[in-house]
Amino acid sequence: AVVSTQSGHYGRERQGRISFYMTCSGEEAAIIGSAAALDMADTVFTQYREVGVFLWRGFTLDQIMNQCFSTCKDNAKGRQMPIHYSGKEYNIQCVSPTLGTQAP
Repeated sequence: AVVSTQSGHYGRERQGRISFYMTCSGEEAAIIGSAAALDMADTVFTQYREVGVFLWRGFTLDQIMNQCFSTCKDNAKGRQMPIHYSGKEYNIQCVSPTLGTQAP
């Protein structure tokens, strides 16, 4: 699911249909393996290219599409950049657009 979703979105970004997208090619196993090692009660702070964590925790492909296209069904109501997924019910904090914000 991760590979097929990302290749379609990458093409949509190149066509100008979505404003921003980053793939996770070659990183899928590490991302999902890390997510599998966590308990569902653990809070996750993701970064770009970690959509596999959301899928592992139950985020649906519809939710990914709604977020990338900023629809009214998006968790953030279309107020975030594409791929800045969030899921309070999945105990996942919103992706931060600034690198290194999770460092103490």
